[in-house]
Amino acid sequence: MSSSERTPPDTQPRTQLPVLDWVSRLLPPALVLAALVVAAGITGGLGPVGVPLLLAGIVGVPGLIYKGAKPLFRHRGIHDRWRVGIVAVLMLIGTATCFLLALPSPVPQTVAALLIGNVGLVFFRRWLNVSAHVSVMTFAVLWVPAIFGTAWAWLLILAPLMILSRVSLREHSWAEAVSGALLGVATFGCFLALLTQR
Repeated sequence: MSSSERTPPDTQPRTQLPVLDWVSRLLPPALVLAALVVAAGITGGLGPVGVPLLLAGIVGVPGLIYKGAKPLFRHRGIHDRWRVGIVAVLMLIGTATCFLLALPSPVPQTVAALLIGNVGLVFFRRWLNVSAHVSVMTFAVLWVPAIFGTAWAWLLILAPLMILSRVSLREHSWAEAVSGALLGVATFGCFLALLTQR
């Protein structure tokens, strides 16, 4: 091939496995968080009214504010930290409510761990763009076998797949993706610590 036929390096297609692209697309953090909250609610016996209320309070409303208010905040020149702060306060209120209502295990412990993970994400992103996709997925694949048994341990493969996906898509560096995994493990450790306190 002559030099005139070569594709410039910055326009060459990425070499990635299509499955890695789909891992990120099919398993975004909001969906994984929602699945965890629903699973915790069902396991805790919250019933057909309690589970949707829990989902709305812990994932729905904060998620809508985080994503939905972004254009409004940007249009008015309000810094993103205020939007993140509002979401953190809402999650804190939701977590406190779970404990005050003495909701059955593993609901309060799961919600508290998710709050801790989000706070960790916000804190560490001051220095490094830690991957939320990887953090949430790592927590989830550790949480499911801990609650439902080792028959679900096969889900552990999703954490390294998510790392590969985020790096392959050039959304994160290796350091950012691995940091996300470490944060997910730390968040799970907090969940286990809370679970033993009940």
